[in-house]
Amino acid sequence: MSTPTARSSRFGILLAWPDALALLALAIVLAYRHTLDVPFTLDDFSSIQENALIYRWQGFGALMRFAPLRVLVYATFALNYRLGHFDPAGYHLVNLAIHFLAGAAVYAFARGLMRTPRLAGALSPTATLALPLVAALLFVIHPLQTQAVTYIVQRLASMVAMFYIAALACYLQARLAGSTRARVAWGTACAVLFLLALFSKENAATFPLAVLLIEATLFEHDRRSRLRVAAAAAGGLVLVWVIAALAFGGNPLSPGSLSALTSQSATIPRSAYLATQMPILWTYLRLFVWPAGLHLDYPSSPLRTFAEPRVWLALGGHVALIALAVRAGKRRPLIPFAVLFVYLAHGIESSVIPIPELAFEHRTYLPNLGLCLLGAWVLVGGLPRLRGGAPVAPPLIVALLVLLGVATWRRNQVWRDPVAFWLDNVDRAPGKARAWGSLGKAMIEANRLEEGEKALRESVRLQQENTGEVDPLDIVNLAMALQRLQRDDEALALIDRALAQPSEDLARAMLHLNRGNIEFEQRRFVEAEHSYREALRLRPNSLPAEANLASTMAQTGHFSEAESLYADVLRADPSDTATAENLARVRAMQSRRR
Repeated sequence: MSTPTARSSRFGILLAWPDALALLALAIVLAYRHTLDVPFTLDDFSSIQENALIYRWQGFGALMRFAPLRVLVYATFALNYRLGHFDPAGYHLVNLAIHFLAGAAVYAFARGLMRTPRLAGALSPTATLALPLVAALLFVIHPLQTQAVTYIVQRLASMVAMFYIAALACYLQARLAGSTRARVAWGTACAVLFLLALFSKENAATFPLAVLLIEATLFEHDRRSRLRVAAAAAGGLVLVWVIAALAFGGNPLSPGSLSALTSQSATIPRSAYLATQMPILWTYLRLFVWPAGLHLDYPSSPLRTFAEPRVWLALGGHVALIALAVRAGKRRPLIPFAVLFVYLAHGIESSVIPIPELAFEHRTYLPNLGLCLLGAWVLVGGLPRLRGGAPVAPPLIVALLVLLGVATWRRNQVWRDPVAFWLDNVDRAPGKARAWGSLGKAMIEANRLEEGEKALRESVRLQQENTGEVDPLDIVNLAMALQRLQRDDEALALIDRALAQPSEDLARAMLHLNRGNIEFEQRRFVEAEHSYREALRLRPNSLPAEANLASTMAQTGHFSEAESLYADVLRADPSDTATAENLARVRAMQSRRR
């Protein structure tokens, strides 16, 4: 049975392609329009604002070496910088555009699903047309998606999903095409989009299995064709492995390379990570159904083992859910596809590949495709009618979307105020040291110095209790608070103790930068110059160190070097008004001397 066109339904105008995309855009604008001024947070600083590969272009090869399977996303950050430097608005606009395109891909994919042999004619004509739009609206408006959209650096999660889902949509078009020419065109588009996804983030590696899942649940096969599909999926996985190994400079034939590339932590056993993820996956599912308590930095739960009853209970729940979905597949084949896709899409980050951070909401962005499809199926095809035959779905769908949109708007409102954002986070995860450290930094930037000091000391206390090691960046921020509170001796002593401990060059550079700032304010310009030069030795492209060294050179009469340093900073960040003013003063002083 052929799928009806949009114009054949009494809701045809609403459900046609242009109108559906307009609704997606409108939903995103209403829920995210106030996020353009959300400042950089957490990893945004290290990945963008403090990453010389972004603000001093060194070629695509350098970016490839820095992030082999994330290179396309980092290239977009570099392009954002070229167009608007460090103004967050430009980065947010790109994130919103990606979110819209991901929603459009969901819409296209769902339309293709409704044309597959096992789904064609399964719903009424109106429901068949409505399901893709409802799924796409759920995808773009759900508050659980905010972390992948409003948190700038998590363009990684949204961009890979955009390419991944678009590739799936093209695969369906190729699979359902009526001519060889169309199959080749759509197949080529699918392959290109898959490669773009693979070089956006590593979780694109599950794509061949997603294609296999489509074939297994939504198409009819005899034994020979099943073997062909399985062989093609296996070939796709081998291709993914070869590309990944070569991108990271490994040997595709080496078991050691496989082990190294499938672990981000040498201290977390694979079995313990998998066991820990069992209850975390239920947290993700709960947040989709009831998105209350969203926050960025989840507490680091203790690693679990499969000997614990809680893990077995969670695992049993997953097995039961999958079994129910598979059983429902005979009459409702979209259900097993949707449920199994959720677990498949979580396969990279919630299975046997240990990652130091155990839980993040942005990891659900792609898996939520399955839940949105499932929710749309229930809403447009699974709800009973009221007495008299009136459909209950339309008003319920509208009410649900409005509620989700309001929740998304409110969550984004919290993102706008860093202090409120991190206060909310530490309230929900009071044992997470990094959340306290981020709160302390936000309070210092808001000039709430005493409160910032207390938050940072709490972060230090938690780290000393849990691991015995303190993040040097917390020491940097604590020293900054002490300096602004005019407690320079305490700040310098704190920095000296931190420098006496082994740490990475980035942290040591920032400690020397802090020391130089205190020495500069005390008019100890010789010591300040030494500190700034040491910071630049450790981190050659540090803009704050260059700008502050320039100020030191100006104070000691080395105007030519000061001018050169100021100009270098402004080439990297033309929006730095303080440096522009300092450069103008230095040039004026040089003119008077002539």
